[in-house]
Amino acid sequence: MRACGSLILALVTAVAAAAAEPPERLSLEALFGEEALEIEQLGALHWLPDGEHMIYWLSGKGDNVLWREHAASGERARLADWKAVMDGLAEQRPHAATSGVGDVNSASGARGRPVLSPDGALLAGVTSGDLYVFELASGRARFLTGDREPEIFPAFSPDGTKLGFVKGGDLHWVELATGVAHRVTDRGGNVHELNGVADWVTEEELGAERCYWWSPDGSRLAFLQFDQRPVGVVPITDDAMPYPGLEEQWYPKAGTANARVRLGVVPAIGGEPVWVDTGAGDHYLPRAGWTPGGEVWAQRLSRGQDRLELLLAAPDGGPVRTLLTESDPAWVDVHDDLHFLNDGRFLWSSERDGWRHLFLHGADGALIRRLTAGDWEVQALIGVDAAQRTAFFEANRGDLRQRHLFSVSLEGGAMARLDRGERGTHEGRPSPAGDMIVDTWSSVDEPPRADVLFLGGAPPRRMWESGQELAGWDLLPVEQGSLAAADGTELHSLLIRPRGPEPGRRHPVVLYVYGGPHSQLTADRWGGSIHDTFRLLADMGIGVFMVDNRGTAGRGRDFETAIHRRLGELEVADQVAAARWLGAQDWVDPERIAVYGGSYGGYMTLMLLLKAPELFRAGVAYAPVTDWRLYDSIYAERYMDTPEQNPEGYESSAPLTWAENLRGALLLAHGSMDNNVHLQNTLQLVGSLAEADRRFELMVYPRTRHGVRRSSFALHFHRLKTEFLARHLLGPSTE
Repeated sequence: MRACGSLILALVTAVAAAAAEPPERLSLEALFGEEALEIEQLGALHWLPDGEHMIYWLSGKGDNVLWREHAASGERARLADWKAVMDGLAEQRPHAATSGVGDVNSASGARGRPVLSPDGALLAGVTSGDLYVFELASGRARFLTGDREPEIFPAFSPDGTKLGFVKGGDLHWVELATGVAHRVTDRGGNVHELNGVADWVTEEELGAERCYWWSPDGSRLAFLQFDQRPVGVVPITDDAMPYPGLEEQWYPKAGTANARVRLGVVPAIGGEPVWVDTGAGDHYLPRAGWTPGGEVWAQRLSRGQDRLELLLAAPDGGPVRTLLTESDPAWVDVHDDLHFLNDGRFLWSSERDGWRHLFLHGADGALIRRLTAGDWEVQALIGVDAAQRTAFFEANRGDLRQRHLFSVSLEGGAMARLDRGERGTHEGRPSPAGDMIVDTWSSVDEPPRADVLFLGGAPPRRMWESGQELAGWDLLPVEQGSLAAADGTELHSLLIRPRGPEPGRRHPVVLYVYGGPHSQLTADRWGGSIHDTFRLLADMGIGVFMVDNRGTAGRGRDFETAIHRRLGELEVADQVAAARWLGAQDWVDPERIAVYGGSYGGYMTLMLLLKAPELFRAGVAYAPVTDWRLYDSIYAERYMDTPEQNPEGYESSAPLTWAENLRGALLLAHGSMDNNVHLQNTLQLVGSLAEADRRFELMVYPRTRHGVRRSSFALHFHRLKTEFLARHLLGPSTE
């Protein structure tokens, strides 16, 4: 394996040379306490309409500042202390309701993040449940709404005079000049119906966020309507009060009824919607919108998720055309790489040959030309220049663990690599004209930084870098490597080994797992607090090893879909191969290997403990799925089909089935109000383990959602986990 850590080692060397104070070692308090080690973060970046300036947020240590910068010169101006702006608005809403937990229905994240007006003069967002606008020129912020019902998903009309939003399951918009609000749809008190916002499972598993779109002329809105009446309800209780509160979540489980969805077009002034005929039967509409020419498009995904169609229709209820169809025996991934050009042609990405690549299609859907090819993936289409001649995208060409920036002419021809070739993960934001691109990147041993790349040939300019906060910290490097699965397939890995292992001494190791589809633990990017947590374990003498098994992302369609209908089989076999490889290393004690993970990684932790009990002394699983019949329809059926279609697969893939095999020590942790992997998963496992008379430890965190390790109980959880691993792994070493 090759040791990485040039920046970290340079910082350590510089500190040692200064001979001032010895470098600090990580501690739980340093990572999760009130004064946690935190590097500066570059937030959302927007190009302004002039194509020369951009705005972005820089945050860290409680600060959050909005900046405006000239891309070419680097001259920048501080627009606002964003935290102070938000605090000032919050003071005007002292009685705003807050849930106290990570409520998926709150105006946070995508539901309330600031959006930029078409003229670049305003930012609009949601705070304290109400809409606000911030004037870039004056630095002033003001509320647009003031009632007690929260607004979510703001979106400017194309002319910038109106701001759309969803409130109470209906579409509205507010006139910016007058502050007058208008209601567009009316669900009439039907709480099962959602207009312009997705139901929980569609938002969570298909990434459908704002589900309404202004027409190009601003006269109409297209929107998705979800009718949740067929969906079963999961009760989630808040027991941190004298009389527990009850939250009812519409949550379709594997094989059960989904919400009914349809696509409508409604005048902005309100009225009866025109419903687009997207076909009969049980299907999903994960994406929709308008073409530049004023037609409505939608992606229709079959319930089995093995067929994805691109539909086009006139907004007045005319016939619907199918522009293209993607199909796959396993599943078809939904993507955001569709881009319509002004003349009706469109860009589309497809895995039809086993690797995701870009294609140019005509207005009638016919293929014009393939734009990229090879045994590597286009991972995101990030833009098209204003002249509509060049496409910009991110891809892992050259090293499947890395991501780089490329461009290609829509007329075809060779790709051009845009970044400077630094190894790692690059994410780009091209300017409107396509003459510049902001390249934000990092690697496993280099924290994030950003460069402005000038595509006309001028030297790039470093606009921002983080990591100064790491000076004075003695951080262990992350090593990249690979090993062979049982059938010889190459599996990528990362390792943080204990500090200076002594010759002949054997150390325990934790196998950190996630293992689920669309993940890539071994991607060459900065690991932040996750890797720092593992460095802390390594400082204690416990190595940490990560392997991407079959089913994970970045390796092409066949590598990912190999797990179809048999979750917990091939992924477990690959991680078992990793554990056996570890046990054969001369510095590893094969009798002291543990496994740890959360969510899908919690599921994998349980499956490894239960299906290969001879290999693992201990395991820590938080928020684990214990039976895919308990999980949501879209995710479980994508990989397993329905329980009726694949009963043997569901039975063999459930940790509940194998509970009596537990031999090693087990720590389970779960949030009491987890609305993703419900607490019933852990409670049912507790029952199965108790019936089998198996010993284990359990921690349930009140008023906590799915992200246990990032919750308000983070310090407690990580201390609990660390002490558990130390207790079971740091006994006498095997010589």
